[in-house]
Amino acid sequence: MNRLKIIRAILITFIFLWACQFLQLTYGSDAGTTGANFLKIGIGPRAAGMGEAQVAVCNDVTSVFWNPAGLARTDSQEASFVYSLWFEDIKLQYFGYAYPHSTLGTFAGSINYLSMGKIEGYRADGAKAGEVKAYDLSGILSYGRKLAYGIDGGINLKFIQEKLEEESSFAFGIDIGVIGSLGRWLRVKGLEELTCGINLQNLGSKVKFQKEEGSLPLNLKFGVGIRKEVFGDPLTLAIDGNLPNDNGFYGSLGLEYWVRDLIGLRLGYKSGQDLGNGLSFGGGIKVNILELDYALVHCGELGYTHRIGIVARFGKEARAILIERAFERGMEYYNGGKYPEAILEFNKVLELNPENERALEMMKRANEKLAP
Repeated sequence: MNRLKIIRAILITFIFLWACQFLQLTYGSDAGTTGANFLKIGIGPRAAGMGEAQVAVCNDVTSVFWNPAGLARTDSQEASFVYSLWFEDIKLQYFGYAYPHSTLGTFAGSINYLSMGKIEGYRADGAKAGEVKAYDLSGILSYGRKLAYGIDGGINLKFIQEKLEEESSFAFGIDIGVIGSLGRWLRVKGLEELTCGINLQNLGSKVKFQKEEGSLPLNLKFGVGIRKEVFGDPLTLAIDGNLPNDNGFYGSLGLEYWVRDLIGLRLGYKSGQDLGNGLSFGGGIKVNILELDYALVHCGELGYTHRIGIVARFGKEARAILIERAFERGMEYYNGGKYPEAILEFNKVLELNPENERALEMMKRANEKLAP
């Protein structure tokens, strides 16, 4: 039986890789020939700090970019604002909101705005003509839900505008993604939390300025990820591959480790970069329903790019989830004889609900254990 599963997994892998190669040969074009290239810029400091390896592990409102299927894994309402300081005064701003319904799935909406900063304009004779305004904008409607056999699916509908002074271009695109529980399918002990994901990004109409037009930056994103407990705290490892239609294959590798569900540490690497060494770093801090994230990405001679984001999880569901998770961690520490750590977790519960009788009782017991 195990041999059949292995053979089946190998066959699926070969078919998938052949399909990827076919896609690249069919839709591939030369570098720099696509339009709306701001759609390539990754959203969110968490992803940036992990080298943009997200397609199989994303589970928050920024999943809209990495894999809309990740929206099905959100536990509560979320709102996120991201500010990215690019090079040469280029700035990217993102706002997204996700609403998970108990039976219908998760609905989300987001706006992505790229401003170019000050651009000096010139006439045909070389004389200055004042500043030229330029920006890129996308509005995205998203939907994700749990399907069957441990598979989550999602879709994005994109409305895209590029503007250069008086000229504008409009386009429409879609993303289609899935995330599946690979560990569940293979039934390999110790790999139960292994997941795989696929996302076809930016399939849609062309961008056209006057007589010039270009396809959207089509990309097939695929990868695997796993989340394991290490020293009692969650460690996430993710590996992604990308097949864009205007360049060659490149991959990403990312690590994330949360200490006491309070401080997050991230490290990433992205191959095939013309600018920089591909390394990225980041971190995050959780305070009740808020999470503040930051990422630093090396871009060679152009310096570093900085991304700052805040995620707010709200509603009764969010508070209940935070309380339950903190209490469960507190009990694990208490049963393991780690009483100071247990007290910290029970204190988190009491910050969210000062009248929680379970946390009050366990806090008392933990303190008694520490008493001389």
